[in-house]
Order: sequence, then C-alpha cells, then structure tokens
Amino acid sequence: MALDVHIDPAETGLVVIDMQNGFCHPQGARGRAFGADSMAAPQAIVPTCIELIRVCRAAGMAVWFTRQVHYGDDRLRKQRRIPPHLDRRGLKLELCTRGTWDSELVDEIAAEMRPEDELVLKHRASAFYNTTFESELRMKGIQILICAGTTSSFCVESTIRDAYARDYDIIVPSDCIADTDDEAQASVLKNVTRFFGTVTTLAELTENLGVRHATGV
Repeated sequence: MALDVHIDPAETGLVVIDMQNGFCHPQGARGRAFGADSMAAPQAIVPTCIELIRVCRAAGMAVWFTRQVHYGDDRLRKQRRIPPHLDRRGLKLELCTRGTWDSELVDEIAAEMRPEDELVLKHRASAFYNTTFESELRMKGIQILICAGTTSSFCVESTIRDAYARDYDIIVPSDCIADTDDEAQASVLKNVTRFFGTVTTLAELTENLGVRHATGV
C-alpha cells in the first residue's frame, strides 16, 4: 500500500538515531556483551539507512545524525535508586563512552555525512533531551520528522514520543529501525501506528517522494 501522506521536503527532516559502533558493530560494547548474533538486526539496517539518507537528500531534505555519548563520571546516572536496565541484567558495559571508538558512528553511516548535515550529541535516550535538536528543527521549518536508527524500543521510541509531544508529524520506515528484541520492535511499530504517526517502508517512502536512482546500494 502506498504511503498516503503529502511530504513537502522543505518541511521534512530525517533523523538517523545512534547508528554507532557500540550499538551496531559486533566488536562494540553491546556485541561483546550479548554476542555477535545480537547485532544482526542493527547491522541489517545499515544498508537501508544509507539508502534512506540518499533518498531524503536527493529529495532536498535536511538530515540529522545523533550520537549517544556517555560520561564515565556521570553522577546523575550513579545516583539512581533503581538500578539501570543493564545493571539489572548483571551487565557492566562501558557503552558509547565519550572519546572512544564505541561512541563513533559506524564507518558506513559516517561516510554519508555531508557538511550541511547536523550532528546531535546526546547523553540520554531522546534526541530532544537537553540538546539543540528542537531549536534546529524549528529554525529550518521542519514539521514532518522521518525517524530511523536504533535501538527501536529505547532511543528511537523516546525520540518519537518527544517529537509527538512537540506536535511533529512522524514517519517511521519499518525497515530502517532495528532492535535486538523482535517483540520490542513489533511493539514500537504498533505504538507508532496506534498513537504517534505512520509506519511505512523505504520503498513506499521512495515512491511517495518520486526519487529514482538515488543510491548505489
């Protein structure tokens, strides 16, 4: 079924969330903790995210990339009374620590960045929390936000919820987001359809935009 939404590229932005070594690469912190197989889904969307970036760029959209960066001496995280989700699983990961390879975008995604693109450094799940992301969207006149990246049930959904609360229209290409948990992935897509926006595919979005031969992927 075709994507039945009018998309004006001038008021539409793409945000590619946390496609970093720590979340996507088998040798990243999460891959080392859970095994290389756990990275299959995040790795699988690298080519589709690249194609999505190129399609949106060809259509004339603004593009944002986010990087989750943790500080080893983050006192706010350490003061929590209820242990964080990884601690509850008995895992002590140095995940995406500031200044490490783990925190960098995977090479294939980093290669797609252009000087005109924006990079959002964030320290919590949502791209909106204590960042300049919303100001940049407003300054560029963005109303529709296309969300891609990982992890679907945490950083992606947190960003989607915050965007919806700020009255943005949300489009999620289902083959351009990934989770390490299939049930969690399905739940996010259900929530988007039910509450926050519309779920589509890269092919449907490409057809809607009328973009052809945008990629070599």
